[in-house]
Amino acid sequence: MEKIKLILIFLILITGLSLPVSGETPPTSNSPEKIAVLNFSVLDEHGNLIDPLHLQHTELLSLSRTMALGIASRLVQNRNFDVYDPMLLREKKNIAPFPPEMTPYEQAQILLTEFGFGQVITGSITSLPNIIVLGVQRFDLEGDKPRLLGSSMGTAPRTSDAPGQIDSILSNLFPPETPVIERSIEQVFLAPNQIRISLGSTHRINAIALDSMGRPVSDPNFLYISSDESRVHVDENGVIKALKPGTTTISVRAISRSASPGSPATMTVVVVPPVFGIRVGSLVPEAFESENFPVKLGFRFTPSFDQGGPKDPLAEASKVAASDPTNPLAYIGTFFSSLFSSGIMTFDLDFDPSDELLFALSGIQRTSSGFLGTGVGYATPLGTSETRGFVFRFTAGTQVFSFSRVTLPLETNIDMIFPTSGTGKPSFRFGINLGLDLFPL
Repeated sequence: MEKIKLILIFLILITGLSLPVSGETPPTSNSPEKIAVLNFSVLDEHGNLIDPLHLQHTELLSLSRTMALGIASRLVQNRNFDVYDPMLLREKKNIAPFPPEMTPYEQAQILLTEFGFGQVITGSITSLPNIIVLGVQRFDLEGDKPRLLGSSMGTAPRTSDAPGQIDSILSNLFPPETPVIERSIEQVFLAPNQIRISLGSTHRINAIALDSMGRPVSDPNFLYISSDESRVHVDENGVIKALKPGTTTISVRAISRSASPGSPATMTVVVVPPVFGIRVGSLVPEAFESENFPVKLGFRFTPSFDQGGPKDPLAEASKVAASDPTNPLAYIGTFFSSLFSSGIMTFDLDFDPSDELLFALSGIQRTSSGFLGTGVGYATPLGTSETRGFVFRFTAGTQVFSFSRVTLPLETNIDMIFPTSGTGKPSFRFGINLGLDLFPL
């Protein structure tokens, strides 16, 4: 029983010691850092401090307060800082102006060690013949001594031009990852600027914005534009999706108030179709009529080039003639000619070792959702089959499953066979295939 009492007393003492003192608020990691901005010291051309009460330099003394207030007004826009300008230091912290003979280092030490500031910004104004020199320093506390975190310098021909140097001074005073001011975006780079992706796959564009000094700009906004949305689509986040084989250009611009209106960065996107495929299937009538399920094996070879090259004048004239509404075959002719003129050529090789061999050349229009095409070929018997003749083939299919470099298509073939021997008549047959398509590296 005594041991339990001792344990309870010990826990009460530990809990009491861990509680914060009344009236004090424990610091939180999300609270903004307190930063003080002091009036600039005014120096003459010999480096001597000028008395703030000296009536001959009232313009420089006014500039001292203006620079401090201007820097504080910029820092207020960053929510990570709790900013105190010289006026707030007197009102909220009851800190009287420091004596003019006190150095910036000594002023920073008092504010950092005695008043709990995280950072202190001090500065100086030096009047030289025909020029005003501005120097700014940023301190924090390391141990019990101020540490110089950053410094910057600017010049102005007149005192009235000096406040215009505030943005330039702050951009050098703070590291690039601290968004004190919006830095001007001068250039946009894409890495890489040319890619090859498989049909149906996606890729995220890596865009880098640089300022006038070649430093990366944090959290920039970009505008992405595709030269052919039907071939390659790009969303507002820079993610592209390959919809059709071919080549497309993606343009990327930086969008901000200070972005340079120069030429956009561009990326060439080459969408490649599958280069090799395997098909396993059967002819539908034979599958229902035969006792044994007849299996046919097929191979697909697709050269990696786009047939939509330079326009042929004769081909264009043929299209115009085919589009004549008085021609009853105008629509069908235009449809099939488009498959051969702008499609991807595919070599089909289908065979049944005990039956026949079929070779066809097809023009295939491919998209991310499926494919459609027509072709011509020749069928020859290998065994018991008597099929021999030219073949007109219609192909349609879709991707059942898609991976990075592999798709599993479901394909249908309708063949019209024109015999070259005997007295046979043209015949139709319908087949269904399940396969595998491989894309190049």
